[in-house]
Amino acid sequence: MGELDLLKPTIERSLGGTIHFGRVSMKPGKPTTFATIPSSNIKDPASGVRGGASPTDRKVIFSLPGNPASAVVTFMLFVLPALHHMSGIKPVGLPTVKVRLESAMRCDEKRAEYHRAVVVAKGEDGLWAVSTGGQRSSRIGSFKGANALVRLPTGGGMLEKGTWVDAMMMGQLVADVA
Repeated sequence: MGELDLLKPTIERSLGGTIHFGRVSMKPGKPTTFATIPSSNIKDPASGVRGGASPTDRKVIFSLPGNPASAVVTFMLFVLPALHHMSGIKPVGLPTVKVRLESAMRCDEKRAEYHRAVVVAKGEDGLWAVSTGGQRSSRIGSFKGANALVRLPTGGGMLEKGTWVDAMMMGQLVADVA
């Protein structure tokens, strides 16, 4: 991101590509980029020959953030659904369920946040989301045990314990044995 980001100019100038977006309003993952380039502009590494595909045939490029947690979250939200779509898998992306927050969580004023959490099935009480702790974009450890990304809305303020939110399931539900 910034002055040293050479990817965007390379895609546009050298590869004749189109940047469809270069930043997203989310936490973590703001510097995510999505672009397409004509297949005819791609060189075969072995032969050095450019592709002969039609001008309308395009290849997709996702440029994910450098921080580990950001890269995983943006992969789950952007790349995985794209791969599902291109492979004909339906529905695309992660399944979403309604959960209740186990503890209060602060919302960002301007960006939606995808909070790493463990979704626990509590019998008659339904599904509850438990935070995995610190959510900095560099904290890959926040994925340890996480089976979901809880979507916290924009607008600031606190969501109280018991508030219903959407959770995108990355893994299996955990059963509460208490």
